[in-house]
Amino acid sequence: MKVSRQQAEENREAIVRAASARVREQGLSQMSGAEVAKAVGLTHGALYSHFASKEALVATAIERAYAESVAAFAGLTAEQFVERYLSPEHRDDVGAGCPSAALLSEVQRQPEPIRIAFSDGVTRFARLIGDRLHVDPARDERVLFAFAAMVGGLAIARAIRDQDPATSDAMLRAVASQLKKTVLRRGGRKRSTASAAPRRPGPLSPAKARSG
Repeated sequence: MKVSRQQAEENREAIVRAASARVREQGLSQMSGAEVAKAVGLTHGALYSHFASKEALVATAIERAYAESVAAFAGLTAEQFVERYLSPEHRDDVGAGCPSAALLSEVQRQPEPIRIAFSDGVTRFARLIGDRLHVDPARDERVLFAFAAMVGGLAIARAIRDQDPATSDAMLRAVASQLKKTVLRRGGRKRSTASAAPRRPGPLSPAKARSG
């Protein structure tokens, strides 16, 4: 039976939503298209009527993961942002969390479309941090420092949580505390706090940003 256009759109949305969570939970190499299809009640063939390949599915899932993450953090102050990002709740909810910490170790070995989707997401998220600090991320190194510290702290806290929960909790608290004492204590020139547009963002490198 032929599927209506509306049903096809709903099926695609369900696929992307499920893949977005699973790619964060399972990683880039472990996520299975067949499992995603099963989770949303479709056949493997039906899934790939929406995507040309697993690579295309994963890239779209990463884009959605970053869109969800940006939306979740967009309304927060800088201090709230740090506290939520480095919270035990964010650490434990991998499937709904920031994809940077979840996928960081695998991305470099992936095909270019996946690397592009990840890089674009990193740029969007860094610009969101810049908005919270009221600075331009292309010209203020505090933004990239804060982003790297949060992602690294969260990734390590997740990696050791089951074996050493006390140190995992302490890792989150320590990074949050130091960011508040350093990065958040220095005021920046106020600028627009509008969230990043969904188009592909430009580079964050100061040299590249000034050359255009």
